[in-house]
Amino acid sequence: MGSTTPHKGTEADGAPESGAPEGGVGFRGVVAASEAGAGRRSGMVRRARAAYVVAGVLAMLVAWQLLSFVVSPAVMASPADTAKALAGLAWGSKLWVELLITLKRLVIGLAMGAAVGWLLGIVAGVHRQLRSFLEPLRWVSMTVPAVIIAVLAMLWFGLGDLAVIFLVAVIVFPTMYVNTVSGVQAVDRRLTEMGQVYHFSRRLLLTEVYLPGIASPVLAGLTLATGVAVRAVVLGEVLGAMNGIGHAFSRAMAYLETPELFAWIVVLLALMAVIEFGVLRPVRRRIMRWRKAGG
Repeated sequence: MGSTTPHKGTEADGAPESGAPEGGVGFRGVVAASEAGAGRRSGMVRRARAAYVVAGVLAMLVAWQLLSFVVSPAVMASPADTAKALAGLAWGSKLWVELLITLKRLVIGLAMGAAVGWLLGIVAGVHRQLRSFLEPLRWVSMTVPAVIIAVLAMLWFGLGDLAVIFLVAVIVFPTMYVNTVSGVQAVDRRLTEMGQVYHFSRRLLLTEVYLPGIASPVLAGLTLATGVAVRAVVLGEVLGAMNGIGHAFSRAMAYLETPELFAWIVVLLALMAVIEFGVLRPVRRRIMRWRKAGG
């Protein structure tokens, strides 16, 4: 009888020891299964979203084709005729020469306007007096029509690169400025007050508080500014340049080369798609990951 008591105690003591790892393994298994399920759901959502995007593109192509049946070919080229004209442009050097000229003007003008808007937006967001001082400039740049700015640019700089770049920079500036100011004002005031209490340097406040806080509105503003810049560079080239996609578009319209005109429209859409989906969105994802890691 005396020997059975230790034996029972050993079994009783051993049950929790053998059960604890099993419980731990079960918990980790539940967590892993939950993460795997979340990953599968996220993948399904992305595939469904991509399917809807493809369906939307196909619907636009079908509508375009149907309209080309009832509208004169001098007014609207069909998708097939546009594809032929686009292939002809791509086969020669004309497409690539005009595309590089437009891309150069777009990148320079966008960089200048976005940089000035971003820098002034940060300072104006922090200092209320400067924000009030710059308010008339913001209002004028957002109110004056783009075509008037293009005419003034041609008057001041003549025909060519400078006029187009100036137009793009002026059009882009207010979008970046407003989004940056809004982002700075949305930064949690408790963080800035804590930085002041602990005597953070301005550089530390900028890199650790303001830049992570304004990442989302600034990137959203840059996306909007890029779309505006593409339209601005084309307008500038139509009115005040002797080369570039806008000038080629204007020539095709003047000579009633409708398929080539629509081909240049497709080129512009492709250019915007490459910039947004190939550059801006990957940069946005990288910055968001950096922001989460820093948080």
